[in-house]
Amino acid sequence: MLALRPGLRRRTSLRGWPCPHVLAAALLVAPAGAAGEEDVRLGTVTVTAEAEAPPPEPTVAEEPTGFGTVVETKDFAGQQIDVADLLLHAPGTRIHRAPGGATLMLRGSSSEQSLVLLDGIALNAAAGGGVDLRTIPAALLERITVLRGNEGARYGSGALGGAALLETRALRDEVGGSVRLSAGSFDTYAVDGAAWGGTGTATGLAAITYRDTSGAYEGLYDPTLEGNPGDTTRRTVENNDAADLGALLKGRLDLGEGTAIHALALGSLGSRGLAGTFSFPDDHRRDERRLLTALRIEGDPHADVRLFGGVELRHDEVAVWSDRPACGVLCQPSTDDAGKPWQIENVLLARTGAELAPTGWTLLHAEVALGSEWLQSPYHADRQRERVALSLGDELYLGNSVTVAPALRWEKVGEHEGLSPRLGAAWRPLDAIELRSNWGRTFRAPSLGELYFEQAGVKANPELDPESGWTVDGGAVLRLPRTMVQLTGFYSRIEDLILYELAGAMVSKPANFDDAEIRGGEVELAVQPLRQLTVGGSYSLAQTRNLRDAPHIWKKELPFRPAHRLHLRAVYRADDYEAFASASHQSEQFINRTNTFALPEATTVSAGAGVRLVSLPWTLWLSGQIDNAFDAPLVDQLGYPQAGRAFTLTLRAQSPEGGARSSMENNE
Repeated sequence: MLALRPGLRRRTSLRGWPCPHVLAAALLVAPAGAAGEEDVRLGTVTVTAEAEAPPPEPTVAEEPTGFGTVVETKDFAGQQIDVADLLLHAPGTRIHRAPGGATLMLRGSSSEQSLVLLDGIALNAAAGGGVDLRTIPAALLERITVLRGNEGARYGSGALGGAALLETRALRDEVGGSVRLSAGSFDTYAVDGAAWGGTGTATGLAAITYRDTSGAYEGLYDPTLEGNPGDTTRRTVENNDAADLGALLKGRLDLGEGTAIHALALGSLGSRGLAGTFSFPDDHRRDERRLLTALRIEGDPHADVRLFGGVELRHDEVAVWSDRPACGVLCQPSTDDAGKPWQIENVLLARTGAELAPTGWTLLHAEVALGSEWLQSPYHADRQRERVALSLGDELYLGNSVTVAPALRWEKVGEHEGLSPRLGAAWRPLDAIELRSNWGRTFRAPSLGELYFEQAGVKANPELDPESGWTVDGGAVLRLPRTMVQLTGFYSRIEDLILYELAGAMVSKPANFDDAEIRGGEVELAVQPLRQLTVGGSYSLAQTRNLRDAPHIWKKELPFRPAHRLHLRAVYRADDYEAFASASHQSEQFINRTNTFALPEATTVSAGAGVRLVSLPWTLWLSGQIDNAFDAPLVDQLGYPQAGRAFTLTLRAQSPEGGARSSMENNE
């Protein structure tokens, strides 16, 4: 039997700010030593070979028995692309676009059931449910890991659909930097830059990004409101400008003997108009400010033990305002305070835990989290509630072909508490094939945003009840030298489901559904027919049904849940040239529980190419792209027009590649 050699253990790492969950870097296996032999601990070994890079590993490090996809932002260095569009490159993802934000939905779940973590810090502050992805500067990210399936036991209650792990730029030992400039349609301009460096003891990174756009694109307008294509004209969207600024500081200090201190600070500022439809124009503005800070210390008192502890603070401020004296259906409620009506949310958490490998075939993890969250709003009394969580997890390695991963989390959020158990298993009958299956249950207390956050056409509901649900999934992974295939199927049941739906003309409000089910699956394919060419694609199915015993909604589809999504992408990358083409299709989606109104299906195509102008001392690239190449008419979930065909030019430069390392590497 192959076993984890005593004195060696599976290392944990996160390429960025360390996350307090069990994250894998590598699992070193070797035959158990014969009697009388002494185990020898090897140093770091680097193997270099002139070989073609394999397709991306389908087994993401953070989930040994689950299903996930890793999106590397370096693969999109020549594009201007936001976090929402990056996430759409992973199967199982949908983006809910509304004036209140662009939020992630995994496997047909709601945005609040799809956790988003930035360097291990949970982001859950947005009206309309979920995390507003437009507040996260994509240029500050290194990669995104999308985990599909019930992840409540590992990442916190509520992760019924899964979790998206966003990692900021990695620390690098060598001194270097990068800069990128972009200009495009609708008076869109962007600039971002970074500088890094360090020694064997201290390493640091600083990065900044800025983007500005008028958003003055054209959309289709029917003045008769009868939906007759012959009556349609084109009109420019107004009050749709946006400006965003983001900055990142992070560092690591090695104290010796496997102990290190990590620090992170990320801030962002944003302002944008909330354009309405042509029939119902809106002149509201949205301003937002975010600050994330974290400090963490970790050490290895023993070869098979790791201890960690730290504190993190998330501070979000949002103001939606208008100069109009009258308050209509889309108007933010007035306040008695002078100035903008800021709504402020804070979350302060302290974590401590341990990871240990008491034997050669198990890896245990335990964590305690304690903190508080509070919301200040001029529309409701200030609200505060405590958060407490205890979690236990194990990974059992039964030979070199079977892995069993049980986990359990107890969490209390204010007056609500519950358990999130999970059990996963993986079996590799052949080197090229792995079979996986998981079951998990979780609960979710309503967020402060759902309960008390008001924003123009997106309203709050203080009467919400907690929701709970369970998910089972299974599938197979096939790995060949030039091919990777993932096939998965899943089924979910949810009670007291919280969903946003239209509650009136252009007004959306959350409500509890008694019972609902989601079933579907994903197919993901990555092929490398040539060394320079990678072709990939995915198909996602998520069929939803309302099981509430009411005739008018019985077995109807849940609103804002497109059942089908198809995504294709091809990339050619040589020494001095690169090119890409991608296409995405999404089926129609209903916008109310009775399924009487629907948004149409949408298909978009994008393409681009780049050329390297200079190689030394810095590499200099010039790239161009076209998005929505066929100018498909697009709308968001409230019917607001979205951008049509757009062009962008990007000039980027970077110093010679240094050795990027994760925040927890080089501890050996």
